[in-house]
Amino acid sequence: MKKRVFRLTVFTAVGLAACTPQQEGKEKPPVTEQREDSDSNKEDKNTPTVYQNESFKEVVVTQSEGEVMVTGKAQVFEGVFQYVLYDGGKVLEENNYQTAGAPAWGEFTLSFKKEIVTTNDIKLELFFYSAKDGSKTNVLEIPISKP
Repeated sequence: MKKRVFRLTVFTAVGLAACTPQQEGKEKPPVTEQREDSDSNKEDKNTPTVYQNESFKEVVVTQSEGEVMVTGKAQVFEGVFQYVLYDGGKVLEENNYQTAGAPAWGEFTLSFKKEIVTTNDIKLELFFYSAKDGSKTNVLEIPISKP
């Protein structure tokens, strides 16, 4: 009987230790937009710039004859994020997107008609609203170049 109680105590202690976060008290550094601009990317104009932050990754902008496409992956609460396309301060398009819910990285594809990109002051914001206070969270800004 003593062996069983001892084993149960040891297994419980080991299980609790495995479930306890090991980095409590340490703050994560703020994550901002990251561009993968290497010297080889600057030389090769055909290599797209990749954008990412804590909630979005592998985000790439491509342009075809009639549209601008933005593809990537999102890890957001309940799989819903918002996007806004701006021309300066003017909102050109605003909507949300449903993908796989966190902790999964859900793939997404957004497309816009090329004719709405009339200036080089166009930017796309990807973000989600905080469940805590409704503020924009993990905003990823992506410049969209005029074709």
